[in-house]
Amino acid sequence: MRNTIILLFIGFCILISCNDDSKEYLVGEDFINLDSKLVLIDTLTLLTATIQSDSIITSGTNRILIGAIKDHEFGDLKSQSYFTLAPKEFYIDENSIYDSIALILRYDRYYYGDTINPLSYNVHEIIDDFEPKDKDQTQFYNTSYLNFKDEILGEKSFIPYPNKKDSINIILNHSFGENIFKKIQNKTIENINDLEKIFKGITIIPNKTSNNVLGFKTRINSELGASVIRMYYTLDDGLNSDNDRFIDFEIREIFNNISNNKSSTLLSPITDSEYILPSIDTNNQMYIQAGTSLNMRIEVPFIRDLTSLESENGGTVMNATLKMYPNPDNHGSKISAIDSLKVLIIDNKNRIIKQVIGPDGNPLYATLKSYDEELNFDYYYSADITSFIEEIQTSTYLTNYALLFQMPNNNKSVDKLSIYDSASNKESRMKIELIYLLY
Repeated sequence: MRNTIILLFIGFCILISCNDDSKEYLVGEDFINLDSKLVLIDTLTLLTATIQSDSIITSGTNRILIGAIKDHEFGDLKSQSYFTLAPKEFYIDENSIYDSIALILRYDRYYYGDTINPLSYNVHEIIDDFEPKDKDQTQFYNTSYLNFKDEILGEKSFIPYPNKKDSINIILNHSFGENIFKKIQNKTIENINDLEKIFKGITIIPNKTSNNVLGFKTRINSELGASVIRMYYTLDDGLNSDNDRFIDFEIREIFNNISNNKSSTLLSPITDSEYILPSIDTNNQMYIQAGTSLNMRIEVPFIRDLTSLESENGGTVMNATLKMYPNPDNHGSKISAIDSLKVLIIDNKNRIIKQVIGPDGNPLYATLKSYDEELNFDYYYSADITSFIEEIQTSTYLTNYALLFQMPNNNKSVDKLSIYDSASNKESRMKIELIYLLY
């Protein structure tokens, strides 16, 4: 009886092979008999691709993200930040004398790219009301923008030290600060509404030749402080004491415009969120990048055929583990810093259905493992996708669902990763290890 069941598995494999013209690995090409009732299959067909979401929400992320990176595989990236600020109170003593004004950007320790060469930032004053241009939207996206003045409000060239220094200071236009100072002092500006009539906010633009993206704090933190516009003045009270004063304008709202130009890369065919770019057209790799929301798509097309085999011969899937190997030469930073990937279910038009639930009942993440002893490979990602396999098998209608993998900090970083597909070299190929129980 046992030999008969194994022969049925082989026949099942041949049947699927005849119906599939792709070069992907097929169900049942190889399996290992674990004992009298368990079979391990690690050659399920996988259809893999790279896709890109239309846009992602970047408002409310608690991070200023500024910089530009040139990348011949992922595309040239640029992140420009927009934010509006206001003081906690609108009062300056009438005996005070204006001194200067500066933007203080406090590092939040996030950086991506080269920190050796100098960077250059230009600060401009926003002229639009700080609200989405699309009146149907209530939040800002990575594609959002606001108009700003051509005149440079402040500029700074510097070498970044995100792990050694706490901040950078950019001196702003003297008359700009003096104008706001006097209006608060003479009570022309008494609240946020008054302030917004003459000051909408600022945007910071990185030099396109830089090769780094830096993160800065937006909220007060006991360790790192917060990024602010600081207005300095002196209180003339006729005494010989230290009367240097300042007033901080804290960030109220923020969003980051993050874009990438893929025109000279293998990813250039991706024109909209429904486009699916097969990994066979991208050197047998899939690309994942936060900020621009490049995502990896994995479809397991013949899972429902296993259901037919189960009903005829008796058996069930006990466990399905997806193993994925990143390209160590194409991650841009230490892979160990990207310790997990979010796992979602999408439909045939790449619309998100829901997040996959893991065996512990919590949202599923593919987690980074530090070493694969069998393959002598430094890193790989592992995800228990049993619930996804079971959902496809038990569905009462034919589904075209697939898995989507994206960075967990998809809207507040620019981390990137490329993953080998199932048709890459044997040692690092993607695979599902499926443990099958025979009745």
